[in-house]
Amino acid sequence: MRWNEIYVAGLGSWLPEPMAVSECVAAGECGQEWIDDFGYESVRIAREGEGEPWTAPPDMAVAAARTAHERSGLAKREYSLLLHGSTWYQGLDIWPAASYISGHTVGTTVPALDVQQRCNVGISALDLAAAHLTAGYGNGSAVMVTTADRFGGPGADRWRLRHGNAYADGGTATVLSTRGGFARLVATATVADNGLEPMARGDEPFGPVSRAAERQVDLTARGDAHKAVSDETLTNIRFGKVMTEAKQAVLDDAGLGTDDIAYVVIPATGRIPGPFQIHHLLGVDESATTWEFARTSGHIGAGDWAAGLEHLLLTGALNPGDHVLLYGGGAGYTITTAVLEILCIPDWAARPDR
Repeated sequence: MRWNEIYVAGLGSWLPEPMAVSECVAAGECGQEWIDDFGYESVRIAREGEGEPWTAPPDMAVAAARTAHERSGLAKREYSLLLHGSTWYQGLDIWPAASYISGHTVGTTVPALDVQQRCNVGISALDLAAAHLTAGYGNGSAVMVTTADRFGGPGADRWRLRHGNAYADGGTATVLSTRGGFARLVATATVADNGLEPMARGDEPFGPVSRAAERQVDLTARGDAHKAVSDETLTNIRFGKVMTEAKQAVLDDAGLGTDDIAYVVIPATGRIPGPFQIHHLLGVDESATTWEFARTSGHIGAGDWAAGLEHLLLTGALNPGDHVLLYGGGAGYTITTAVLEILCIPDWAARPDR
């Protein structure tokens, strides 16, 4: 879908300091393969000290949203929607995290919705927000999109949740506006193959309550159970088809080719076995992706893309006129892609030497 006059007006994040994976190996939290095989150098882990408060994911999102709102320069009355995405527990059962986040940021009367599609919601929510603004629903000119997750405790071990993915803690926020911003949302595309959903379910039966309180969630075991009763080659072909179609669809809608893309913000998932990595599928050099950020940050659930884009801006990697591809995906299986055109470098990211 090609969009007209939809802009990125603000970005923000709440990210704890990265912890070296070597320290986690030395502490017995994970194995050396996270460095040698999966390529991680550090992971953002929220570790409060003695007497310091425990930061819940919704509060991470609130902090990120406040930063994004301040950077946007917009008034709170301009927001007509807040969308919050997550992949893991938000602190309470049967509770509207999005309403809490909205009430502590853009206002108590702004409609707020929790949206889900695992990690992909970090980009797919931008697609939904752009449609909302284009339709003129709610008479507002801005939408706040937030994400937040914290992986820890007895239910989810960041090192053992899924093979090869080091899950990180943090919150992010993105403000879309029809009134202008530092980047233009050129196009988005979402491609799905819901027949791949069993990869995330495996052979686990449905239950009346969450099992996370009594044993850790094991996404790797679910995937292995599916592989045991399916054609792995065919499954990989189906994954590849969705991934390539989403990339080509957004480039076609944007009227661009791969060579026109300055950077690709990729998922902060670890390297896969063998020489073939995600940048090969995308047809770009690895230096044109955010892998160097990803390997020092870890997989921030649905927040990889806002955090990765913010990183590119803060490190001076982008220039006006650059096109950036946001490339995400989530179990289900969906891939959402987005193309942004950088219009200017915002004051909060401008360096003195520019």
